This record gives sequence, structure tokens and C-alpha cells, in this order.
Amino acid sequence: MNIDQTLVLAILGVAGVGVAGLTEMIKRFLKASGFAAYAVSFVVSAAATVFVLLQGAMFTWGALVVYTIVVFCEANGLYKLIKKPNAESFR
Repeated sequence: MNIDQTLVLAILGVAGVGVAGLTEMIKRFLKASGFAAYAVSFVVSAAATVFVLLQGAMFTWGALVVYTIVVFCEANGLYKLIKKPNAESFR
């Protein structure tokens, strides 16, 4: 399955606010942090993906899974998934 970058950008920019912006608003409203914040982000990413795929009549379960993961990673930044050690941890 090829990932269409245009479709990823359409999902990320859904509703003009964007997945990242919408996620931040919901996280602040719910006062979510840590795992809960990632769960909120995943749910928002999945909802935005379903919305865009249904709008374009491109919905399949495979596309939902793949694009949700891609949008989730893009919205959160892959660098957040790997925690870098700080200088304090080496002392």
C-alpha cells in the first residue's frame, strides 16, 4: 500500500484547525498528560482519518489503520516516541 502524502496532509488539516491543534485543545480541556494525552491524540487522529476517508469514498479498514498510525506519528512528532537521556542521568 502506497501512502498518499496529499491525503495525509488533508487529514492533518481537517476542519481548518488541524489534528495537532484539535488534540491540544482537547488535552487541555481534559487536563490529560502522559499516556492519556497520547490516547486522546490517537482517538482524534482516527476520527479525522475516518472523516477524510469517508468524504473521499476511500474508506477501507486497511487504509484506516495505516493512515491513523501515520497521522498519529506526524501529529505527535516521531521524536517524542524516543526519550533522549539528559546530562543529569549520566552523573
